[in-house]
Amino acid sequence: MSDTVLFVDLENVQKIDLGQVPAGARVMVFHGFNQKNMPIELVAQAQPLGARLQWIRIQGQGPNALDFHIAYYLGEELAQRPRSTCVILSADKGFDPLVKHLAGRGQACRRVATLKDAFPKTNATAPQDAFQRVLGLLQKEGNRPKKRAGLLGKIRSWFPKQDKAAHERLLEQLLAGGHVTESDGRLNYRF
Repeated sequence: MSDTVLFVDLENVQKIDLGQVPAGARVMVFHGFNQKNMPIELVAQAQPLGARLQWIRIQGQGPNALDFHIAYYLGEELAQRPRSTCVILSADKGFDPLVKHLAGRGQACRRVATLKDAFPKTNATAPQDAFQRVLGLLQKEGNRPKKRAGLLGKIRSWFPKQDKAAHERLLEQLLAGGHVTESDGRLNYRF
């Protein structure tokens, strides 16, 4: 089973509830050189995480300094643990080309703008029984879709009463859990 690591861009996303981090996930909180004070609520939420949480203070200033630190630690994580699922919590779309490159190399990495989207398995909006059903159906499926749109279509056909957002959440759960990876626009399945 893969490890999940959340990389938090605290310069970009300040309102987070670390109480939503599931057991076993690790968290790296990156804060800028000029961020001298941490919100007391954040520090209090961090305490139960213990050794699973690491604070990383950027040692310099400049455009994208924090982003480069996140990219470095992300690369270090994937070099040491290639099956890790890496989630960047940032509204900064500048991470998207890196995420796309890593996905093309078969790495489980994505960027999310909210902590709610970081751990879709724990969200009540995509019921666990629906996710387990998708996993079971895909394992039995002899001709699995090769592209994202095809997989979404398959999920829609299995869950016609759910809305488009629920279908996309199920797909995101498959990607976040490492059951499906995307490389050069093609899907690979790991069961």
